[in-house]
Amino acid sequence: MLLMELKGVSKTFGETEVFHRIDLQAEQGTIISLVGPSGCGKSTLLRSVAGLSSFSEGQLFIQGEDMTQIKAEKRPVVLMFQQPLLFPHFTILENVTYGLKYGKQKVKKDERIRRGMALLEKVELEAYADRYPNQLSGGQQQRVSLARALILNPSLVLLDEPFASLDPELRVTIRTWVRDFLKQEGVTALFVTHDREEAMIMGDQVAVMKAGKLQQVGLPEDVYQRPENKEVAEMFSEGLYVQERFLSAGELIIESVHRQSTLVPDDFVSQGRVKYCLMKYGLQFYHVELPEIRQSIVLHDKRTFHDDEQVAVFKKQRSDQDA
Repeated sequence: MLLMELKGVSKTFGETEVFHRIDLQAEQGTIISLVGPSGCGKSTLLRSVAGLSSFSEGQLFIQGEDMTQIKAEKRPVVLMFQQPLLFPHFTILENVTYGLKYGKQKVKKDERIRRGMALLEKVELEAYADRYPNQLSGGQQQRVSLARALILNPSLVLLDEPFASLDPELRVTIRTWVRDFLKQEGVTALFVTHDREEAMIMGDQVAVMKAGKLQQVGLPEDVYQRPENKEVAEMFSEGLYVQERFLSAGELIIESVHRQSTLVPDDFVSQGRVKYCLMKYGLQFYHVELPEIRQSIVLHDKRTFHDDEQVAVFKKQRSDQDA
């Protein structure tokens, strides 16, 4: 069932266009990762869906109802920010149930406590109900923020880089936990990030945004392996976009300029230099800059190359790719 639909939405501030003619659909229970560089309009789009900013044109539908002109407080939508934004003088339980006491629902105290504790149990924090935010870790605070959002039974949850302030190790743990929780609860969500890996982990679908436009929407593996244009290739894929064709990193090999004679000239792609070596997942990778085509790429190679060494990138021969 289609839960949310954006039809041709645009946003301008004065003469500045933030995003233009965006169409996007979200099925019930799916998570869409909206990924793109800083300043491309992701957060403004999210705020406009939440009703904190208005669209300049276009329409927003939630569960088939036109929400374009509906005020933020009346939309079945909640927005989670980068920071948990918990009330420091409220207990964890009071933070979670705040919307039931002061919001439009105004639920009685006993029911608030029952629902609040049930949600804290789901996010594995029922033992912390009487504590205060400063007594919790960053990851725990984000789980409290999620519980506070879900207690209002929203149709749509909007997450604006909610893990950006966490250290890398905690970020990996909490994002996996949040995704599992959202899927378990059947929550529909739009998740904003500029991190490609995070977008792939979180999203059932990925929407790549650049320069105020949606460049491609699809399954994470499809967008990664088959980017539709150079912008998507640079933002989301590992490879090079050359002569209107995408070459994945798995199709490419680097060679020192002194060793090129072993390769077929027709397989030459571009020449550049090794910028640095990095180790990841127990393997050795090289970051190669290719100024001739204004791109860079990270390629795995067991051999030793040195920083600033002049290299060339070639397409692998078919036997090498199959190996």
